[in-house]
Amino acid sequence: MSISQHRTNLFITALLLLAIAAVACSSADDNDSDSSDSGRAVGNYETCEGFITADHVETESGTSGLVDRVRVLDVASIPGLAESGANSNCLIEVFRTIDGSDNPAPGDSITLSLVQFETTELAASLYNSTLAAAILTAEQVGDLAEIQQGVVGTDSYLMDIKAGGIGAIVVYTLDSAFISMSSTANGDGEALLDGQKIINVAQGVQSRLP
Repeated sequence: MSISQHRTNLFITALLLLAIAAVACSSADDNDSDSSDSGRAVGNYETCEGFITADHVETESGTSGLVDRVRVLDVASIPGLAESGANSNCLIEVFRTIDGSDNPAPGDSITLSLVQFETTELAASLYNSTLAAAILTAEQVGDLAEIQQGVVGTDSYLMDIKAGGIGAIVVYTLDSAFISMSSTANGDGEALLDGQKIINVAQGVQSRLP
């Protein structure tokens, strides 16, 4: 593995861990959602339901047989997060299983993480940090990485990594929420959602944010 690809892998791993870790708060006292509000479906930060389902991904990907797994992570279980300013979190996976197990098949899974902060400034700070790291990584790896900004509103970007096992990630904010969605690729570079399709799904998630 080249140094550039190694740096890319480290960045993506760190970004996903950051998103998953930051997503680890579940005190949703002020986040009860009403799915009938304005006649649209709205996700719920307390239960992590309603943001995305297997049906949403199947419709965009043109495939079937996917399952979804929803988890609410406890901020108190991850050192430092209690002081991070995050107050709600969700981690949702949509994937095709291997032999009916709970293990996602390579190239057939997406991961969505959502974290709601106490203020919009905290969400923006995390977004700006990840964007700066993404731009630096793209400069280092050259043609292997592509960044497109403004894909889901003003504060958003797509990073598409042309290397096996990485794939695409969309990161964006809406008010005090920080959202990231990744679609990993298999060894042949095939993924459940390519760059444009993951943008489309991310826009759907945005429309269901409370």
